[in-house]
Amino acid sequence: MEQYPIPQFIEQEAKIAFFISFRQFFYLVGAGAACFVLYYILPFFLFVIFSMAIVGVAVVLAFVVVNGTPVINIILSSIGFASGAKNYTWKKKESLYPFHAVKRSEIKKIEAGPALQAQQSRLRRIRTDVELKTK
Repeated sequence: MEQYPIPQFIEQEAKIAFFISFRQFFYLVGAGAACFVLYYILPFFLFVIFSMAIVGVAVVLAFVVVNGTPVINIILSSIGFASGAKNYTWKKKESLYPFHAVKRSEIKKIEAGPALQAQQSRLRRIRTDVELKTK
């Protein structure tokens, strides 16, 4: 049977110029258009602040990739997860082998008698008896 080569890397986006794809180009053009409109609406100080924020967001959306996934896909997935309904169910799993209760012997309570004492050797007892002349 004859084998044909399978095309690979078909999910690559078409490039417009050098390294910029259509998606990246439109993010940057959209940010530029938003900054152009803000230039005529806001005072210069606010324009600079907002335009830096807009350009920063556009650059992150256009060029940052996390684990092979664009940032916009991660953001949209997290919003969908956070806003979607969640159903938490718990189902007890049955074990493969039946478990039996283990009977343990009762633990006897230690009487509050005298503390444990070391036993004296017989030789020491005899020596004590001789010294005290008890016998």
